[in-house]
Amino acid sequence: MPTDLDRIRDLIALVMEDPDLAADVTEETDLLNDLGIDSLHMITFLLSVEEEFDVEIDFESLEPEHLHSVLAFCGFALRTGVM
Repeated sequence: MPTDLDRIRDLIALVMEDPDLAADVTEETDLLNDLGIDSLHMITFLLSVEEEFDVEIDFESLEPEHLHSVLAFCGFALRTGVM
């Protein structure tokens, strides 16, 4: 069974339209700087997370530091009850 991190990796690869990317994404991968996710990709990613995990993300609480690593994003998601 895939972990939450695996599911996030797969969503990133899907949004970035690069199936091989999932294998390169680690907990430390910076969503903004390492992956170069632009605003459209970010919106698509966040909506995909909502759909995948059947939750609502509080976009008002999302700060840039939550996107500086996959682990930080997961921490934000856990604190806000997303995952």
